[in-house]
Amino acid sequence: MHIVELPISLYSFKLRLALRLKAATIALQPPPGGSYRSAEFALINPAGTIPTLVDGAFWLAESDAIIEHLDDLGIGRPLRPADLRQRAQDRMLSRWVDLRLEANLRKLFAQIAPAGRQPAAVAEADAAIKQSLALLEQGLDPDGPFATGAVPGLADCGLMASASWLIRLQEPLALTGRVGPRAARAMAAMAHDPRTAGEIGDYGARVDTWLKQRLSAQD
Repeated sequence: MHIVELPISLYSFKLRLALRLKAATIALQPPPGGSYRSAEFALINPAGTIPTLVDGAFWLAESDAIIEHLDDLGIGRPLRPADLRQRAQDRMLSRWVDLRLEANLRKLFAQIAPAGRQPAAVAEADAAIKQSLALLEQGLDPDGPFATGAVPGLADCGLMASASWLIRLQEPLALTGRVGPRAARAMAAMAHDPRTAGEIGDYGARVDTWLKQRLSAQD
């Protein structure tokens, strides 16, 4: 069993955080052919998305599906809460992060380089991000410290992954969307957790380097 991923990939980072929390060691490999768009990788995962779990002839895409499959296999510490309502809430929040916050955040990636930046597109994405953050704030556990309570889960991994980009895009794109106090608390808990702190620091450095290159691009 191994996972095809890329160090800079937001969803690969999300999965790596989950592996850290689970204390699970699974080999990480780059896409065959050097790119997730390669013909070689399409033979493994026709959707061409990363991360992808490969286990013999079996493959599985989508970070949440992979994490839940590892839980079902009994690999590492279960990441899903034992309480069924908490588990459902964690899944809901994770979907909100991926389908609302990250989906709108991704629209800004094409706007990072100053050349060709479209202010209207940035403003539209910023407004949608603010709405997504407000919704998340209402769904996050009021006591915390994590998204659904005392222990981290799916939603914490996704929130940290997306927010790692959001906080770094705020200044160069003049974004007004900010995480609320509950989200900030959950992120701080992840950043101070010894299982995930190093991974978070390493990823932040990668994103900083990538953004510096894009912000200085001339075309």
